[in-house]
Amino acid sequence: MKSPPYGWRLFTVRGISDMEKRGTIVILIDALGYEIVERHGFKPSGLSNPARVKTVLGFSQAALTTILTGLEPSEHGLWMMYAFAGGHSPFRWLRTVPISSERRRLRNSIRWVLDHLYRVGSYYSLYSVPREVFPYLDLPARRRMFGPGGAGPKRNIFDDLEARGDAWRAWDYTVEEEEAFDALERSVERGDDAFRFLYTAGLDSTMHGHGTGGEPVRCHLDWYSDRIERIIAQTRGERVVVLGDHGMCDVKRYLDLMQLVEKLGLRMPGDFIPFYDSTMARFRVRTDEAGKRLEGLLADLQGGHLLDREEAERLGVVFPDVRFGDLVFLVDPGTIILPSYMAREGVAAVHGYHPETPCMYSALFSNEETPVFPVTLTDIADYLLPGFKAGDRE
Repeated sequence: MKSPPYGWRLFTVRGISDMEKRGTIVILIDALGYEIVERHGFKPSGLSNPARVKTVLGFSQAALTTILTGLEPSEHGLWMMYAFAGGHSPFRWLRTVPISSERRRLRNSIRWVLDHLYRVGSYYSLYSVPREVFPYLDLPARRRMFGPGGAGPKRNIFDDLEARGDAWRAWDYTVEEEEAFDALERSVERGDDAFRFLYTAGLDSTMHGHGTGGEPVRCHLDWYSDRIERIIAQTRGERVVVLGDHGMCDVKRYLDLMQLVEKLGLRMPGDFIPFYDSTMARFRVRTDEAGKRLEGLLADLQGGHLLDREEAERLGVVFPDVRFGDLVFLVDPGTIILPSYMAREGVAAVHGYHPETPCMYSALFSNEETPVFPVTLTDIADYLLPGFKAGDRE
C-alpha cells in the first residue's frame, strides 16, 4: 500500500477530547451532486436522506478549499487553479523558449521547475495552456490541500486538528480510489484515529466521460454505496459524513469563443491576456481599447454573460487586485467553451456553472439520527469539525 499522501500523523495528547470519544469519518466524493443522487437513488444504508447544499462559483479547487476553510473564494484566495501574475511568475522563463519547442519535452521541463524549484505540492495540471500564455500566469495554490497549511495563510480543518492534538488521517487523489477505501476500512476497524478524511475524484472522471446518467455512473455509485456500508458496519459510534463539493451538468452546446475573440484583432500580450476555461473565460485587460472591444463582444454574446461587480460580490469572487481577471465571462448551463485551455475535445458533462443552477448543488449525508445540515459550502467546515473558526493561521 502507498503511504498516505500527507504523512498522516498520530498525536499523543493528555486526556481524551470529544472528537476522540466519538470520532468522525468524512468521505468527500468529487461531483456528488444532489441531482445525481436523486436520479440514481444513491443512499447507502445507515445514512440519512441527502441534504441539498449550495456550492460556490468555480471548479474543484474553489469548492474544496471552501469546504475545508469555511471561507468564500474571495476570502481564501484560491478561486482558480491559474491566476494572472501580478509580478513574479513561476513560468516567466518560458518567454525565452521558442514557440516551436517540442511539446512533450517542454511540458516535462515545466513540471520539473514547479516540482523542484518552486516545491509546488498542490494539485495542478498543464492542460492545453499555450506556451505563450504561461509566462503571465501564476499558481495561487502551492501546498497540499488536504493537510495543515493547505490553504496558505488561511486556517483549514487540518490546521485545527493539529492544534488540538487530535489523531487524524487523510487520503486524497494521490492514492488509488480502491486502495484509499481499503485503507480507510482498515483504519476504522482498528479504531486508531479520531478524524479520518477520504477524498476521491473517481465519480467526477466517470461523468466527464459518460455524462450524468447511464450504466457507468450507476455502477460507480453502487460501488461507493457498498464501500460506505462496509465502513459503517465497522464503526464504533463514529459520526460518518458523505458529501460532494459540487454537482455536474450534461453538455449540450459548444461555444467557440476563442475564434470570436481572435476576430477582434487584439494583440497578446500587449492588449490583453486570455484564459479560456471550460465554462469561464477570464481576461487581463492591458489597454482601454482592448477592454472596450472585449466588453462589446461579451456583453451581447449568446450563450453566457459577463459577471458584473454586484453579481461577483454576491458570489464571493471579487478580488481587489483582479488577479483572476478584469473581465469574467460565464457560459450558460449545458454550454462549454470549445476549444479551451482545458481541452481540445468535448466532454459529456462538466461543472463550473453558476452555483444557483439546479445541477450544481452538492449532496450531503450523515449517520446522525437528527442531523442539522449545512445550507452552503461555507457551513461545512464547522459541521465537520465542531468549534472550527474560519480565519487566518496563527
